[in-house]
Amino acid sequence: MENKKAIVIGAGVSGLTSALKLKDKGFDVVVLEKLSRAGGVIDTFEKDGFKAESGSNSVMIQSQKTLDFLDRIGAKAKMEVSNPIAKKRFFVKYGKPQAVPMSPFSLLFTPLFSFFGKIRLLCEPFVKKIQADDPSMAEFIRHRFGNDVLDYAINPFMAGVYGGDPEKLSAKHAFPPFWNLEQKYGSIIRGAIKSMKEKRATGNFFKPMMISFKGGMKTLPESIAKALGDSIKCDAKIISIDFSGEGWQVQWATKDEEVCENYDALVIAIPAPEIEKLPLAGSLASELKFLEKIKYAPVATFTTGFERNQIAHKLDGFGALTPAKENFKILGSLFVSSIFSERAKDGCATLTNYIGGMRYPNLASLPEDEMKKIVLADIEKMLGVKGEPIFQKMFFWKHAIPQYNVGYGEILEAIDEFERKFPSIALVGAYRGGVGVSSCLESALSTASKLADRISQ
Repeated sequence: MENKKAIVIGAGVSGLTSALKLKDKGFDVVVLEKLSRAGGVIDTFEKDGFKAESGSNSVMIQSQKTLDFLDRIGAKAKMEVSNPIAKKRFFVKYGKPQAVPMSPFSLLFTPLFSFFGKIRLLCEPFVKKIQADDPSMAEFIRHRFGNDVLDYAINPFMAGVYGGDPEKLSAKHAFPPFWNLEQKYGSIIRGAIKSMKEKRATGNFFKPMMISFKGGMKTLPESIAKALGDSIKCDAKIISIDFSGEGWQVQWATKDEEVCENYDALVIAIPAPEIEKLPLAGSLASELKFLEKIKYAPVATFTTGFERNQIAHKLDGFGALTPAKENFKILGSLFVSSIFSERAKDGCATLTNYIGGMRYPNLASLPEDEMKKIVLADIEKMLGVKGEPIFQKMFFWKHAIPQYNVGYGEILEAIDEFERKFPSIALVGAYRGGVGVSSCLESALSTASKLADRISQ
């Protein structure tokens, strides 16, 4: 009996992960990628002893499921766990990085929050549940913790994760851990304590870990691609996608071949704004119009390398994120050579700076020379960086991070309804299941598994 066939459009980590899951489920898989390499926004640039990541600098592993997947693709042995110093985070206030308080004692003395702001934070367990069904992150945090925590903790944090605006991001969908704690326990602080005790009591406790890889983040897509072998077709052009009684008829071509074949399953694994450019049959294209509602933050990464004596700050942490109220142009700066090894040559340090997002979307697409001026001015003020970098590399992503804004539940429901209507298709990507690398991996594994099960019924 012949294996069922699946075709995956897009070879970012979500597409690659979906493809491998389908292959493990017994499908013959083809992955089409329009670029000349697999990996999507994840790649690692190396030069003169420095490394620059094109997208994410790390993976925050939240479950055994992700670890098992890394083992499956042979990447677990190449993992590098972050330096313990990465647990120390900074938010900027008064123009300088201030350590994020990690204990009740440090909370008492942090300059991030005013005296009254600290009192308001400590009152959180006594605040009633918010009445709104889908409040913005700003509305939710303001209600539970007050303005200080919103302005000098959540605002920079949301810029770091989503490049987003807390006034628009949905508390329920953009940061479900806080939302779920309030809904279940009536308080985030009280809920976090109770939840931890419950997990330990049941043995259901996984200690999250931040990792990268010895060769950089490119190791992740390269490892999945290796497991898929010649299933991946780069520099591919899709000519047509039609739905028929026998499944999906897809015509595609590379410089070496042109194919028109029927497939039992179709996975679309490209950013939502790119889907409308696919040559979909008219009825199918109209069914996906709801994806146009998803907003994306444009983001540029500008990685710089310096002699260590050019930087006054100790770089003794993960990095520093900037609140909007501090009026910096960069969203933050990660101290990547402090977190992972071999990110800078001896006697040097590497900083990855993020620009754009929904705070300053127009800055993300600036030419490199203009971007450099902005970055150097901000990190001089913030970190005491002097002089010119001895290494620099810039990447720009127009559709970097989907925004889980208020009302996002309607989009997620529309995706589910679409897949119920077309059970042999699946939509995967950062716009579904979370924007972090680990979330993308787990969401793709789950979605592809459900797709395989639907087709096998």
